[in-house]
Amino acid sequence: MPTVLRTRPRSSAPADPDASPRRHRRAAGPELARAFAWLALIGWAVFAVMPIAWLLLAATKDRTQLATDPPFSFGSWQTLTSSWQDLRQFNDGAIVDWIWNTVILTAGGVALTVAATIPAGYALGACNFRLRKPLLVLSLVLMLMPTAALALPLFLQMSALGLVGDRLAVILPMSVFPFGVYLAFIYFSTTISRDTYDAARMDGCSEWQVFWRIALPLSWPITALVTFFAFFRNWNDFFLPFIMLGSDKYPLPVGLATLAEVSRVLNPGTSDAVSSVGVPELILATIITMVPVLVAVIVAQRTILKGASLLGGGLRG
Repeated sequence: MPTVLRTRPRSSAPADPDASPRRHRRAAGPELARAFAWLALIGWAVFAVMPIAWLLLAATKDRTQLATDPPFSFGSWQTLTSSWQDLRQFNDGAIVDWIWNTVILTAGGVALTVAATIPAGYALGACNFRLRKPLLVLSLVLMLMPTAALALPLFLQMSALGLVGDRLAVILPMSVFPFGVYLAFIYFSTTISRDTYDAARMDGCSEWQVFWRIALPLSWPITALVTFFAFFRNWNDFFLPFIMLGSDKYPLPVGLATLAEVSRVLNPGTSDAVSSVGVPELILATIITMVPVLVAVIVAQRTILKGASLLGGGLRG
């Protein structure tokens, strides 16, 4: 019997004429969103970088050039050197004392902050004790509370200890960093498994040994993150040094306000005795204040991003 080959009849339905435009629209959607995101990112970058670029270039100009030259033009290195010399002459080199005071306050505050914050975050995140939740809530309340609200209690406390006018009156309060405690709490409670802590305890380790031998070696990302935020906060702190210290121990942010106060351009009533302080000198002092923070961001950006990504993963988990 002969074999009959059967073929499937071709569909006579016409092709959908709108299928290709729909695919094109689906492909164009992500591209449009990506282009919009890039435009927004570039716009934000320009908006953020332009003031910094203007500051860096303005430091190379004198008062006349600041008023007449284009905003983003370069002046001269000689003008920059002259502005630095005028700045050095203010109050017999007060700018050098301000820099030194800022370094001391920041270094001491950061060291105490890290020494207090990391163990506190470990205790809240990896240990169970009776006051754990109230202390965590207290850290959140302190984190949300404005700094100015604590100024008077801190001043009275340091006055009772006889520390007003001493650098310790600023360094000791700086060691209380609720935001850093909360970051460390998130890290130790989510990033490191509790089974790791329990295994060490079952092997006979005390709580201090668990922290020192297990948690601390694994905590370098959060330690770097807390160090950076503490450095940023302490370096730019204005209000606490202003009320706690005398003029001979002022850091750069308070000194910058002092320069703005005695500048004849910003305050026409200022006497000629301080006429060497003008806008170029004020701009140069601003750059000196902000450069260490910019350098810290550039140097530590990979560590900061790594610590932030670990915290993000812990929160998602």
